[in-house]
Amino acid sequence: MLALTLESARRTVGAVRAWVVSAPATYLWLLIIHVTTLDMYVRLTADERVAFLRRQSTNLHNLDTRPLRVMVASAVWAEGWHVIRFVVILTALCAVAERWVGTRRMLTVAALGHVGATCISQALVLVRIHEGTLAESARLQVDVGPSYGYMAVAGLLFHGISGRWRWAYAVGLALYVGLPLLSHRDVTATGHLCAALIGLCCLRFARGRPRWDPDAWWRGRRTSRSAGEAVGATSGGS
Repeated sequence: MLALTLESARRTVGAVRAWVVSAPATYLWLLIIHVTTLDMYVRLTADERVAFLRRQSTNLHNLDTRPLRVMVASAVWAEGWHVIRFVVILTALCAVAERWVGTRRMLTVAALGHVGATCISQALVLVRIHEGTLAESARLQVDVGPSYGYMAVAGLLFHGISGRWRWAYAVGLALYVGLPLLSHRDVTATGHLCAALIGLCCLRFARGRPRWDPDAWWRGRRTSRSAGEAVGATSGGS
């Protein structure tokens, strides 16, 4: 019994290691986010963290004074427990996309989403400030995290699904980005919508790559299971 448990654990560790190695950029990105965020929470007080994150944010003030620096810096910081959520989301989106289209293409789409959604959403912030519907303090708002990048990758993944599930995925993605926009209409919700649309426009990065058919995958799983049960029954009978 112990031997079986150890063997199962060894296989699980091996499978996890193989998965991580197959998506190096995703997990390097996650590692950087965790290291920077942990360091910030260890060294700084709550007020100091807010001031620090404001300096790393892609807000209007920073985009005007040091755009390149904050474009990079804002993608590798997180607020609080968001770092745990990012492990799940980047694994489900960026790691899958990296394994599907390759590291360079995944990073390109993420960068396009991060930069493009930032520029569009902050342009809308500027318009609303000029209209008087937002206060001048919005120029200094905190806006950090990898979400624009991974939402662009989420848009790209639409092109990697075939059959009816492709449209089910599209509906789920639309609800994920649309509902917060309807209820909040803040810069983050706007940026998520823009990033997802940018990812949807990146069809060229998916050309020549196989699509995943959930129906075919499930049929294959059932066939393999049935074959295994048949072999087991035959062995038991003999």
